[in-house]
Amino acid sequence: MKEVVVHFAPNEIDAQTAAGALRANGIHPRVARDDGDAMLGAAGGISMGRFVVLVPDEEARAAREILLPPKGRRRARP
Repeated sequence: MKEVVVHFAPNEIDAQTAAGALRANGIHPRVARDDGDAMLGAAGGISMGRFVVLVPDEEARAAREILLPPKGRRRARP
């Protein structure tokens, strides 16, 4: 099964929140650390990077629609 990224999150809490919203709508997400991002700490043990939410390819379109901000409101800037 091919997976695609539907959300980049600055931290694991944001990624798990997005994944929870997808699960509540019948989507099957998986949260993973973005290995392309930098690792810091002793022997690379502490992740300072971002996280990604992946879903099966056939669920990607629905997942992206669910994660869109509500119409008429702007997403807060970090």
